[in-house]
Amino acid sequence: MSSGPGWLRTASLFIVAVPAGLAAGLGALWGAAALTGHRPLALAAGGLALAGVVWWLCRAALRRAGGAGVRRWTPIVVAGAVLTVVAIPVAELLFGGPALRPTAYGPGIAHWDLPTGSRIAYTRTPAQGDRRATPVILVHGGPGAPSPEPSPLAPALAAEGFDVYDYHQVGAGLSSRLPDVSGYTVARHVADLDAIRVTLGADRVVLAGVSWGGQLVAAYLAAHPDRVARAVVASPGTLWPAAYADNRQLTEGGLRDQNAVLWERHPRFLAAHLVAGIVGPRVAHVLLPDEAMDGEYEAMVGDLDMRAGCAGQPSRVPRWGSGYGFWANAMSVRDAAEVADPRPALRRVTVPVLVVRGSCDYLVPEVAGEYAEVLPGARLRTIDGAGHELARDRPDEYRLLVATFLRGG
Repeated sequence: MSSGPGWLRTASLFIVAVPAGLAAGLGALWGAAALTGHRPLALAAGGLALAGVVWWLCRAALRRAGGAGVRRWTPIVVAGAVLTVVAIPVAELLFGGPALRPTAYGPGIAHWDLPTGSRIAYTRTPAQGDRRATPVILVHGGPGAPSPEPSPLAPALAAEGFDVYDYHQVGAGLSSRLPDVSGYTVARHVADLDAIRVTLGADRVVLAGVSWGGQLVAAYLAAHPDRVARAVVASPGTLWPAAYADNRQLTEGGLRDQNAVLWERHPRFLAAHLVAGIVGPRVAHVLLPDEAMDGEYEAMVGDLDMRAGCAGQPSRVPRWGSGYGFWANAMSVRDAAEVADPRPALRRVTVPVLVVRGSCDYLVPEVAGEYAEVLPGARLRTIDGAGHELARDRPDEYRLLVATFLRGG
């Protein structure tokens, strides 16, 4: 009878060893990441803490059990086994993403060093013929998702006499990354865009945004309506994301496709967002830096069906070499869900706005329709058979609509 309590205490120590080691390892991992900002040191600290706690508890358990011959080596073996088992999923999360490929863009890339602190990459397509005083700025989607392919709008609008500037938003493409990822906010993107306008020496600009770029154009219009001559929003994202809870902005096909891509092909993308929510973006960025996550983001978007609004017409576009920025995306999306409702301010904006949507977009028609309803100077046009990628699906119709609108038609 006297051996019963001792045996139970020994068994309990062995049982507690694994969760206690996991807790110690994760705590050391996160703590070291927060204190040092150094990924290898954080990993070393986490591994040592996990193995050390498991070893110590196993050793204490065996001492209570009495003088077994294997006592000396058992704690080491158990600690090593636990560390190995834990290291596999951790390594998959931290290092298991698609290889990051070099960002590939053609010649003609230049940079602006803005007073906001952003170093912004851009290309300029100069006006042909009689040059108009108002430049056009192309605003890409994502967030954090520039295209390596030249926009079909650039040559078409240059032929209309516009200087056209296609820039990479901060955190993506060949523009600078922020060391503190919490700096990727809607306000920062708006400030960069206005700094570009000032750098160009333009009192007013024409803005042409695609997807998230349309959402950013709307945010700029709400903040600086007097600085925009005309605007285009193509396949725009939600005007105010907080109004579309539970993915209500997606069509049935879009939601089904997104769930399949995220849960079946890219759970690591979801896991990174979960880690950021638990330990905070700063620590998560140390553990999952840009080079560890940008390739995952590119691959995930490349697997999405850009024409999921129409059954049986899938369209997936490879994204390798685009320079996608995971953290620019994750933090900008998070901030956009928390900003104040811009719609009251936008209802007072009289700037002419062209809203263009493809009939097969994976976003529901109400998303683009809200732009036309809220903005007094907006008009909505739908391109039949096109998905979210208007420039790829119906480039001629897209170019004609935008060029005609900017001519005043």
